[in-house]
Amino acid sequence: MTKNNFGNSINNIQITENILSKEEHQQLLDYVEVVDYWQTQPWGVKFVPPTKQPEEIIVILDKVFMFAYEKCINFYNADLYSFDKRAVPLIKFEKNYKMNEHADTTGDFAALYYINDDYDGGEINFMDYGLKIKPKANSLVTFPSNSDYWHEVLENTGKERYSATRWFKLSGSSLLRPELGLTR
Repeated sequence: MTKNNFGNSINNIQITENILSKEEHQQLLDYVEVVDYWQTQPWGVKFVPPTKQPEEIIVILDKVFMFAYEKCINFYNADLYSFDKRAVPLIKFEKNYKMNEHADTTGDFAALYYINDDYDGGEINFMDYGLKIKPKANSLVTFPSNSDYWHEVLENTGKERYSATRWFKLSGSSLLRPELGLTR
């Protein structure tokens, strides 16, 4: 029996750069900078649901998160529920937005794709590991989403930060989870 690889280790926080071609990345960047259909989630984050995205953007996001899905299967040695296409919202953190310390509970693995990097602040900070990350544009951060990976998003003090996020669940997982994550 092969052991899963998602215990409490800084090595499980993975950064992968240059996920998309320059052309695909530029198309996504151009779109987020001009789209005017941003809704607000209960915790203040702006988002564009997939139902409001043009087909070419949906295809690009599916490519990013199929890569993330396969990375989670291979790196963490995880058996995941099948990948759902057409389900990735775009996210915008406006100036002065931050997320307090929390642990994600939406799935068993988190995948965050960073569309731009020309903002100030807005780093993801894994306090228990002393790791603060400000990924380059067109980069992906993956990590197990459980209480071993408490993190926060530091205040965005400049231009908007654009990203997209998905969570993947272990096959057979039937855990009921708090919608907004754990806080301590």
